[in-house]
Amino acid sequence: MKHTIIGAGVVGTATGVWLKANLEEVLFFDIKPEALKKLQNKGYLTTSKLKDINTDIFWICTAEWNVEEVIKMLKKYFKDPTIVIRSTTPPGTIASLSKKYHLKHIAHVPEFLREKTAISDIFDKDRVIVGTIDEITELKLKKIFLVEMVEVIFTNPTTSELIKYASNCWLAVQISYWNEIKKICDKFNVNPQLVANAACLDKRISKYGTAMIGEAFSGFCLPKDINALIKSFKDVGLDPILLKSVRKVNEKIKKEKSTG
Repeated sequence: MKHTIIGAGVVGTATGVWLKANLEEVLFFDIKPEALKKLQNKGYLTTSKLKDINTDIFWICTAEWNVEEVIKMLKKYFKDPTIVIRSTTPPGTIASLSKKYHLKHIAHVPEFLREKTAISDIFDKDRVIVGTIDEITELKLKKIFLVEMVEVIFTNPTTSELIKYASNCWLAVQISYWNEIKKICDKFNVNPQLVANAACLDKRISKYGTAMIGEAFSGFCLPKDINALIKSFKDVGLDPILLKSVRKVNEKIKKEKSTG
């Protein structure tokens, strides 16, 4: 099949590289010439014009706040495009956009990539989540992900959106948890790393977060995703007590670090 990657950043590049490695036809689109130049130098096909593209699937790999603008642009040139969104959109976004723009063939396939290791991560997945609303798009994506040696879970887009937020925010929870444990360890003059390492010998307890005790979670994804999930809770009249506490712990750690 022919694929057009919209957004040649970390996620878009990794997605295109993976598709190309699996013998799919890939074309990259981006409004930034420098992003396309890097890919051209590596032998990938690129374009800065959408209207003349002949493709089977558009993969939207932009920041979530640009997704709707991209969809508007696609609807301007293409009557019934098949769209796969990789962006981390709040729950209900895909369903809303589908209804608003009369999209028949749309899916949400969240990425679980780290910025520094995105290429290796996309070839070494834990799972693939596909949220879609129609059988035609589901069949197309089943053919693409047939090569994967991990579980591929098909669901609806709102569920896939929540899976992505639940995953990222759980990582934030673990980091703040171990930072709380460090506080009481310091009061008793106990080594927090020893406590964490010993606790994680229990197979039920993840080691994630124990390598950065005393450090706040930062970067692009975790802070924005916990804020977005908190907002989603509030939008439906719920009080996310735990998530707000996780954010508060993290903000306190950052403040302590900045003041020395």
